[in-house]
Amino acid sequence: MASKQYHVMMFPWMAFGHMIPFLELSKQLAAKGIRISFISTQRNVQRLPSIPTLLADNMKFVELPLPSVDGLPENCEASVDLEREQIPYLKKACGALQAPIEKLIHKDPPHLILFDFIHCWIPETAAKFGVPCAFFSAFSASALTFAGPPAELKSLNKRNKAEDFSVPPIWVPFPSLVSYRPDQAAGYLQHFYSPDIIGMSTGQRMATTLDGCDFVSLRSCRELEGGYLSLLEELLRKPVLPVGLLPPSPRFGNNINHIDTNWSTTLNWLEKQTPKSVVFVGFGTEYKMPVEQVHELAYGLELSKLPFMLILRNPEGLSSSELLPGGFFDRISDRGMVSLGWAPQAGRNSGSPCNFRVSLPRWLGINYRVAWFWTPTNSDAHGG
Repeated sequence: MASKQYHVMMFPWMAFGHMIPFLELSKQLAAKGIRISFISTQRNVQRLPSIPTLLADNMKFVELPLPSVDGLPENCEASVDLEREQIPYLKKACGALQAPIEKLIHKDPPHLILFDFIHCWIPETAAKFGVPCAFFSAFSASALTFAGPPAELKSLNKRNKAEDFSVPPIWVPFPSLVSYRPDQAAGYLQHFYSPDIIGMSTGQRMATTLDGCDFVSLRSCRELEGGYLSLLEELLRKPVLPVGLLPPSPRFGNNINHIDTNWSTTLNWLEKQTPKSVVFVGFGTEYKMPVEQVHELAYGLELSKLPFMLILRNPEGLSSSELLPGGFFDRISDRGMVSLGWAPQAGRNSGSPCNFRVSLPRWLGINYRVAWFWTPTNSDAHGG
């Protein structure tokens, strides 16, 4: 008799910077014959890339209704839908999914649950059913190492002032540049360690997750972060499994249904530019740049006289003409492209003419072909 197909349940935090890596890992596992149940809400599933046809037999989305919570606006089911001060209500709503998750596990028991640290109650839930669970981190090994072991996340014994976070932590025994700028450190301290509306800080969620999971899996590789990965295993005293950087794979088609239909025009323009001559400007899916800052950025690009690609999220209720300065499109039409929405980065990076990149800082934003300009922004995806 054939053995039962291995079943993995995926449960990411409801931010696209987390759901997308979970989805890419799901595809890689499904391609190996593993059955995947990817859990999110209906609205989030509608905005995610569709499951590739060749993986449809091994992979499915499981849609759960998001519980109603006072303070959480209707139809706001991902961090990108919310202002920073509203995100704790999304966390509270996710916490109310514990009972539906238990029903799912009982109905279709997985062999393993991969979950995000916001859902720090998963280890306790999984233990009720005798199911192992792993924390899959969208962050790099250096980021988790910087955050520290669970005991420090709970107590703040060794770091309790903003300036402590502007230098590498004392538990890193090798030279490291991983730290916050002084002007960002205070914000990190407040964001990571201040209790939310249910009385739990981001640091406490991370500590509970790291204590309760059976192992940690993360988006990294030993070629880039070998020292940090080994140190993280020592700090956590449990296995740490890097799964690679998980860029979108061309073999799965990457039928991303939310990409601007005009993107092909931008790509065609890019291919005609001199190699390493274009400034790429993008700030990710979460950062909500005020219109005044968008105008200042646009003026700077215009004055630079350099060819550029500008990728922006268009706030609801605003047209592109309102988002950018008057006459901007006419003045830069011969050397600049503006795209409102999502940009397929994998396609852009292959043989890219881009030389400079102005971007939201990401812990794993490693690109040896471009120069990075770091911009101070809030950790909007996790809220306060």
